[in-house]
Order: sequence, then structure tokens, then C-alpha cells
Amino acid sequence: MDIIHIRCGDDLRGRLPPGDYIGYADPVCLGPARDTGGPAAWLAQRARFVAEHAHAPLAEVRSRLGTDHAALTAAARGTAALHLWFEHDVWDQIALLRVLAFLWPQARGRVWLMPADGKRVLPALSDAELAALEPQKLGDIAAEAALLAWDAFAAPDPAALDRLWRQMLPFPHLAPALRRHLQDLPWASDGLALSERRVLRAIAAGAQDLGAVLRAFAAEDAVFHPTDLMLAEIIDRLRAGTTRLIARDGPLALTERGQAVLAGRRRHAPWPRLVGGVAVGPNGEAWWDPSRQGVATRPGQALGGLSALRDG
Repeated sequence: MDIIHIRCGDDLRGRLPPGDYIGYADPVCLGPARDTGGPAAWLAQRARFVAEHAHAPLAEVRSRLGTDHAALTAAARGTAALHLWFEHDVWDQIALLRVLAFLWPQARGRVWLMPADGKRVLPALSDAELAALEPQKLGDIAAEAALLAWDAFAAPDPAALDRLWRQMLPFPHLAPALRRHLQDLPWASDGLALSERRVLRAIAAGAQDLGAVLRAFAAEDAVFHPTDLMLAEIIDRLRAGTTRLIARDGPLALTERGQAVLAGRRRHAPWPRLVGGVAVGPNGEAWWDPSRQGVATRPGQALGGLSALRDG
């Protein structure tokens, strides 16, 4: 049987055993996720977001995402074995859910997951180590769980996703990734998302440029692996407006307000944006409650203090 390797990105292209390669490029863990208008509407909304996020020409992004979509559609309808190379982090796990939503049920019986141990990233393995990995066939129960997880991820209400990550799931890395995703809702204790808090912590500890923030973030977060563009977007968000938390000009530095928010003395008003299918903002109805380790429908009435600001 022929093989098609599917991976979120091109970093393993040319390094895997013989077969075709689809490098799924859409960072679906970011931006709009609601899929209600058919393939054309989905591609249009995703292309607009990715082009803006990556500062890339819209036509170029639309072409790449359209090519990926067509390749996945053809793979689902074909006869080749589909080997899925996805890792433990949020980016890969959410992309895995989206890819399975494309492939199932047309590709039933032909989908295989390649094991990732959550410690060494796949590109760090030698070609011989990659070739030695044993594919694991995806069964109906696991596929159905993935489809439910994608629907919950894309839903405007995060309650189903909050229930799902607490369950025993047939994917070893999915629950931690879903929990980490939900932690990027604004926190009821101070209004910051976890990624925003980690950026502020890195700057408070002395990081003065994007590269230093990226290194500090990567050392602290084992489940969410941001790109430089992702962190740049967070920094831009936190240095915008009249209540900015990061100084607008010069080397990265916290404003007085940023220092107060990070210390738990003031609340941050979340910038309007989408977290999966959930619309968040200063008056949003979805928050992460660190004291309950779950989603809340309203922020706390009082500051949580330093004890409530621990990563949780």
C-alpha cells in the first residue's frame, strides 16, 4: 500500500520513509475555528487570519491553504495509508484534530498515528530513528473522540472542552494540550492569559527583545511552543492602547501598570480576540479560574492575589 505522510509543516519533508508528503500549514490553534459555512468559507476566514498574523500576501496564503485542503481531500478519498506525524504540543494536537476532521470517515481503516514521546521533538530524531517508529492504527473510538474534541474546540462555549480534557482520552497528549489551550482564556484572577503572563514574566526577569522572550517562554512551557510571530502578536497586544502593560518604544520593559498587573495588584482588561471558537474580551463570558482549575463564566469580584496567579 502506498503511504502519504501528513505533518503540520515541512520540517520532516525529505526525511521520512518513501511516500508522498502533505505539510499542513494552517496554525488552527490560533484564530477563528468555527466551521459553519462550508470549505470555501472556512478557507477564506483562515486565509485572512493567517495572512494578517504572518504579514504575508493574502493570495499566497489562500493558495497554500487551498493546496493543503485539496491534498487532504484527495488523501481521504484515495487508497493510500495515511501516516500522521503529530507531537504533544498544543499546535500539533489541535492540528491533528482538524486533520482527522478532514479525513474521517472516508479514510477509515487507513489512518495511522506515528508515536511521539513528548520529550524529543520529531525533527531532533535521526532519519534512522524516524524510520524505526512503529505506526499505530487509528480505531473508530479514537477517531470519534477526535471529532468530538474538534467540535468542542471550535464551539463558542468552552464548557464541553473543559469537560473533555478531564476524561481518559485515547490520545496520550491531547488532554494536557486542551487544558493548556483553555489556560489562554483570560484568567478570572487578573484578566491575563497564561501566555501573556509568561511574556510579562520574561520581560520582568530581564528579557529585552523577542528572542530572549522566546527562549524564556520555551524554558517554562512544555506544552505550548510559540513561534516568534505568535509572541510578537502577544507583545503587540500588551503594548497597545492607553492601558498598555509593555512600554511602547525601545527595549521591552513593563509599564507601571504591567508591573502592578503581574504582581496581582491590578486587573487587566483582555483584548478582544478568539481563543478557538470562544470570543473573549473585557466583558466576555469565558474565563479560566485557577482556583477551580476550570472554566468560569465570569471573572472574580476581587483580586485573587499572588497565590491565585500561580500557573494552574
